[in-house]
Amino acid sequence: MREENKDIKKGENDIVIPKENDKKRNAQKLKKKMIIIIVAVLVLISLLFVASFIIDRYYDKKRAEESTPINYNFYPANYDENIFEDQEYTELIANGFILYTDSSSNLTLGITRETSIKYGDEVAFMIEYLYSIINGDADAYNACFSEAYFQNNKKLDRFTMQKIYNVSLVKVSSSESESGEYNEYLFTLEYQIMENNGTFRNDIGEGSKKQFIKISDKNGELLIDSVSTAGIK
Repeated sequence: MREENKDIKKGENDIVIPKENDKKRNAQKLKKKMIIIIVAVLVLISLLFVASFIIDRYYDKKRAEESTPINYNFYPANYDENIFEDQEYTELIANGFILYTDSSSNLTLGITRETSIKYGDEVAFMIEYLYSIINGDADAYNACFSEAYFQNNKKLDRFTMQKIYNVSLVKVSSSESESGEYNEYLFTLEYQIMENNGTFRNDIGEGSKKQFIKISDKNGELLIDSVSTAGIK
């Protein structure tokens, strides 16, 4: 018989059995990869936990600051005072004290109670709302709000006339409701109160705090649906 050729090359379909050392190296590489992945996941979880903790602490502090009342030095309340007999106050507002801005046109101008209607019923409404505060008229003030507002807020029983000045009223937006049945408006209102006695605003002293006021005519008349505040300036 012919002797078989010992130098026959391995074919493509021949099975090559990995050496034992190769198996061990592959297992170690896989183990290292798994460890790296596990460590990375643990680090990511730790970072997310720390970030969540920091964010929660920040908002807890923010909520605490907003809910903690500030002890302002309010002036004594005088329910019999007619603020328009106070010469210092009347001089303060004599040359106009209300600036109105329409964000859609970037128009800013001084307006009065009498001229406000020229800029729309919603602007005139906001000025009447402002004067209900100036006049210390709790009934007129309460009448400016919708039933939706009073679901989360109480009516005011009584407050003195308020020496309001340095007023900034801005119409931020106006739009039609999705149903097209009524109009919605967003205003910002900011003002200062001379000799604030705290009977109306106990969240400001001599400074001011911007209010975001949403109004609509969904009930057939313009009324305030919500009021929210920004930070103290």
